Amino acid sequence: ASGALVTFNACGDTIDVCESDVRVFCRDGVLQTGIWGASLRVQRRGETQLQPVKCPPSLGVWQQFLAVRRSEMPNPSPPEIGLRMIRLWDALHASAQQGGRPVKCEIG
Repeated sequence: ASGALVTFNACGDTIDVCESDVRVFCRDGVLQTGIWGASLRVQRRGETQLQPVKCPPSLGVWQQFLAVRRSEMPNPSPPEIGLRMIRLWDALHASAQQGGRPVKCEIG
């Protein structure tokens, strides 16, 4: 129980140049990342703005997939990461079915 609040919102159609992001609001700060991993910013308790976090440049989703497929780099997204997303998605559905009540996300 970290106290993190996660809310997902989605739009089926939008303008072509719209960039989606994910924000995670925690007790001691906020994380913001682009959904394709192009950016990462953090705002810690007491700070007034999100600040960029230094990260290696993204290859882009498709280029990274091709590089992994050609064995030019190790897969940075092993199956365990997908499994975590499935468990999170299941917890989101369980919470929604209970009117938004917090639920435990299975870890394993």
